Amino acid sequence: VTSIQLLETGLRGTLTPFLGNISTLQVLDLTSNRFAGAVPPQLGRLGELEQLFLYDNSFTGGIPAEFGDLGSLQILDLGNNTLHGAIPGRLCGCSAMWAFVAGNNNLTGALPDCIGDLSNLKILVIFHNDLDGELPPSFAKLTLMERLELGENQFSGSIGWLANFTNLKILDTPDNRFSGAIPPELGRCKNLTMLNMYSNRFTGAIPSELGELTNLEELRLFDNALSSEIPRSLGRCASLQLLQLSMNQLIGPIPTELGDLRSLRDLRLQINRLTGRVPASLTNLVNLTYLTFSSNSLSGPLPENIGSLRNLQQLFIHNNSLSGPIPASIANCTLLSNASMGFNEFSGQLPSGLGRLQNLMYLTIHKNKLSGGIPEDLFDSSSLLTLSLAYNNFTGGLSPRIARLGELRRLQLQGNGLLGAIPEEIGNLTKLISLDLGRNSFSGRVPASISNATSLQKLDLLQNRLGGALPDEIFELRNLTYLSVASNRFVGPIPGAVSNLRSLSYLDLSGNALNGTVPAALGRLDQLLALDLSHNRLAGDIPGELIAKMSTMQMYLNLSNNMFTGPIPLEIGGLTMVQAIDLSNNRLSGGVPATLAGCKNLYSLDLSANNLTGALPAGLFPQLDVLTSLNIS
Repeated sequence: VTSIQLLETGLRGTLTPFLGNISTLQVLDLTSNRFAGAVPPQLGRLGELEQLFLYDNSFTGGIPAEFGDLGSLQILDLGNNTLHGAIPGRLCGCSAMWAFVAGNNNLTGALPDCIGDLSNLKILVIFHNDLDGELPPSFAKLTLMERLELGENQFSGSIGWLANFTNLKILDTPDNRFSGAIPPELGRCKNLTMLNMYSNRFTGAIPSELGELTNLEELRLFDNALSSEIPRSLGRCASLQLLQLSMNQLIGPIPTELGDLRSLRDLRLQINRLTGRVPASLTNLVNLTYLTFSSNSLSGPLPENIGSLRNLQQLFIHNNSLSGPIPASIANCTLLSNASMGFNEFSGQLPSGLGRLQNLMYLTIHKNKLSGGIPEDLFDSSSLLTLSLAYNNFTGGLSPRIARLGELRRLQLQGNGLLGAIPEEIGNLTKLISLDLGRNSFSGRVPASISNATSLQKLDLLQNRLGGALPDEIFELRNLTYLSVASNRFVGPIPGAVSNLRSLSYLDLSGNALNGTVPAALGRLDQLLALDLSHNRLAGDIPGELIAKMSTMQMYLNLSNNMFTGPIPLEIGGLTMVQAIDLSNNRLSGGVPATLAGCKNLYSLDLSANNLTGALPAGLFPQLDVLTSLNIS
């Protein structure tokens, strides 16, 4: 018997040591079975064995040192098991071995000092282990190496040894602790198709010599500390499909020459220090599906013909200083699913035609200087899940056509100049999770149809001109965790139906004309972290039994600028986690309760402008040792 090949046969159990008695065996392939337990060291007696495949099983224990006696062994594949311990130094005796695969195990320790003795090694795959230390000096002798995968370990030190690895086709060293410069000699590795060195500690320049790698298809250097300009020579890497240089400290402009990479599908330059304009040549990259240069200092307009990127699916250009209008041609990017353009200085009107983007799921253009009305055809983008136009200068009303966005989960229109009534059709957005309409000029009543948005978790109507009684329909939204109707014109009492909102953690009803007493129903909101009822016309006592039920409150309690009377309830000392309490500008009387000493995390306390009397309780302030702001005037 010279060959046993039982790959993908569903075999399980332990591997019999008697296999070591088949002295004529040359190939043993047990790939993708369910073997478990230790690898039998008796396999080390198979002197004729050339190929051993134990890949994708559940073997445990260490790599048998006896494998070092397999003088004819050429391929050893132990990948995708749960082997642990160090790689035995005796393996260096396998002088014929040209492929060693042990990726995706739990191996530890440093590589053997003698690894350079494996002078025929072409493939070394040991990614996703817990190996560490610097690579031994003898590693530099492995000059026949074609495929080197060291990723997801804890290797450290410099990589000058790469200078002589001119046969490399795949170099994959991500998620380690390698440091120092990237060797310019890598430019001599003319056969390289994949160069992945991301998530290490490399510094210095991206070598311009990398432009000689005309067969390179993937270059990933992101998440290092590289600090040069992007070499213009990279434009000569004609085969490049992925170029990812993000999360470094790269400076200077985006090279115009990158527009020559006609095969490029993925270009990621985000989180660097790039400056200058976006080169129009990038619109030549008609195969691009993913483009990001967000979080840089780029300025000027987007190229007018960005619409020529008809295969583009993901566009992330937020957090720059880009200006001018958003090009109308972007509506030609009909495969676009995510467009993130916030935190720039775009101005003018939002272009019409965006309704043609039927694959668009996320459109975020917040924090710009866009103006005019929201184009009606935008509401034809029926796949939208998130629409954020917040903090611009949009005016006019919100169209009833909003109802067409039936898949919408997040609608963020806050911080604009929108006015008129909130359309009744908002209730058609039954999958909404977050609705932000604050800081506009919406008027009238909240539409009753809002109760249809039963998945709503956040409702922010802050600073509008909405009025009437607080609508019962809001209090039917039982999944709400955040509710703010602050700074509007609501009148009447706080409805007892507020007790329906049992998941609420943030409630802000401040700055209205609410009257009556604080309802006991608020005590049922046992998830509440912050409560603001300030600047209303609420009266009566502050109910101690209500305060006692708010012991989980962590952020703040603000009841200021109302007409509360009576004493500060003793139960307030039970708010042991709250950070700020403001009861100022009421008509409270009596003394400051000594129980306040229980508010151990209080950093701000305002009891001013009341009718409080008596001395402050002795020993109060030593207990409030994080208090930084106190007003009792």
